[in-house]
Amino acid sequence: MASVLGTSTAILASRSLVSPSLKPAFPSISINPGQGYGRKLYGGIGIQGRKGRPQFHIAVTNVATEINSVEQAQKVAAKESQRPVFPFAAIVGQDEMKLCLLLNVIDPKIGGVMIMGDRGTGKSTTVRSLVDLLPEIRVVFVGTVRDAELRVKIVEERARFDKNPKEFRDSYKAEQEKLQQQIASARSSLSSVQIDQDLKVKISKVCAELNVDGLRGDIVTNRAAKALAALKGRDKVIAEDIATVIPNCLRHRLRKDPLESIDSGLLVIEKFYEVFG
Repeated sequence: MASVLGTSTAILASRSLVSPSLKPAFPSISINPGQGYGRKLYGGIGIQGRKGRPQFHIAVTNVATEINSVEQAQKVAAKESQRPVFPFAAIVGQDEMKLCLLLNVIDPKIGGVMIMGDRGTGKSTTVRSLVDLLPEIRVVFVGTVRDAELRVKIVEERARFDKNPKEFRDSYKAEQEKLQQQIASARSSLSSVQIDQDLKVKISKVCAELNVDGLRGDIVTNRAAKALAALKGRDKVIAEDIATVIPNCLRHRLRKDPLESIDSGLLVIEKFYEVFG
């Protein structure tokens, strides 16, 4: 699954790394950088250190954890002693990328996220933000905002955060808690979400007509659509869910035509409306 913001790309891979014998409270994420070597950031997350366009693969697997009251208290104390973290809910202009990450959190069987982006695009800030939202999860997020007004808003929000981190975080507390509840509810209801056979056939028809190799595109589109339906509090997938996720599931799976100037995501959207009407 891939989303593009400015010059950045995120891909949700379909390779499942989940053991059916594990039933966790939270997923954990292993990060394998592309070419290059890693450097340590906040939380022990490796980021590519060479010049060029960083590329990461985030593989999500489930890990069962048991935390007693003493360990929990120690975690809370350690968290409070760390420097304030910019709220995930306060990140603007990157809704598609955030959605890709959240869907992968809701259903780890989607297989992971591949993210590519330039330096200086807020990778560290967003890593900390999502870790703060979901303490047991580590992810890398990249994005470049091109809209001038949105860039100004981001700068102003960051200035507010730097001036008074506690007050800024408190202003997003309700939104953060709401998002946490939505994720928890979506994870618990995911298994009950249904997708009609007719929609499954149309998804596969889109993949076939786009000459997508293999079945991974079909699989990850079905899973992502169900995860989105769960996130929205529904027990049934609708065409709108598929329209939202299918460009991110297929754009990186299309065969590249060097003479083609149109974005691959737009090609997927065009084919979607052709098939779904």
